[in-house]
Amino acid sequence: MTTAERLIEVMNILRLEQSCSVSELANRLNVTMETIRRDIRNLERDGNVIKLHGSVRLPDVLLEPSYKKRINMNATQKQAIGLCAAGFVQDGMTVFIDCGSTSYWLARALKKARGLQVVTNSLDITNEVLGRQDWRCVFVGGQMNTDYRAALDQEAINQARRFVPDLLFMSISALDAERGFLDLNLQEADFKRSLLGNARKNIVLADASKFSKAGAILTADFQDIDMLVCDQMPQGELADALNHAGVEIIVAPTQA
Repeated sequence: MTTAERLIEVMNILRLEQSCSVSELANRLNVTMETIRRDIRNLERDGNVIKLHGSVRLPDVLLEPSYKKRINMNATQKQAIGLCAAGFVQDGMTVFIDCGSTSYWLARALKKARGLQVVTNSLDITNEVLGRQDWRCVFVGGQMNTDYRAALDQEAINQARRFVPDLLFMSISALDAERGFLDLNLQEADFKRSLLGNARKNIVLADASKFSKAGAILTADFQDIDMLVCDQMPQGELADALNHAGVEIIVAPTQA
C-alpha cells in the first residue's frame, strides 16, 4: 500500500468511526507506529484530521450529515439548481444522475422532456422517476450503502460504465481552487470518477456553500468537467481555476 493509498484509507476509517486510536490504525493498516504517526502528521498539516492524546479524529467540518439531512440543507438553492439543470435535458436523451442530494432535486424537476432514459445508482431517484411518462429507468445496482441509499461498489461501477449518457449529472461535496472537485466518501468519489470518461457532457451541481467547504478525496479535476450549475458565481481563485479549465458556469435564477 502506497502512502497516498494509506492516507485515503485512514480518512475512510475515520469517516466510518469519526475517531480512532493511533495504535488501532497502525494495526489495521499493518504498519509501524512511526509510519502511522507520520501519516497523521501529514493529514493534520492539511487540516484533514485533529490529533488528540493517543488518538485522531475528523474535524467537525468533515463530519458529513446523513443523506436525508443533506437533501434539506440549502433546499431552496438546490431546487433552483435542479430546475435550471433540468433545462439542459432534451427529448430522447440518456442521462445519468448520481446519488447526491442536489441531484435528487434535479430528478424532481425533470418533468418536461419526453422519451428519456434515466440511469442512476440512487434508490430515491429511481423512486422519483420510475413510471414517469414514456421514460425508461435503469438502476445500476450492487451492494447498497445505507446512508446514501445508493449502490457505490465495483458491481455498480461495472454496470454504470456500460452506458454512454448524453449528460452526466453529479453532486459534489466541495470545490477547491488548487485541487478540483472533492468528496468526503471514498466509495462515492471512486464511483463518480469512474463515470467521467463515458458521458458526452459532465455537469456538476453545487450550491455556493460547497465553495468554502472542506473535502478530502479528489473526484474530478477541473478539466474533467464541462459545466458547473450553481446558485452564486464563484469568486477569486476558484473562479480563475474554473475559467482556466474552460468550465462553463451557469448561475441558476433565484426562484420567486
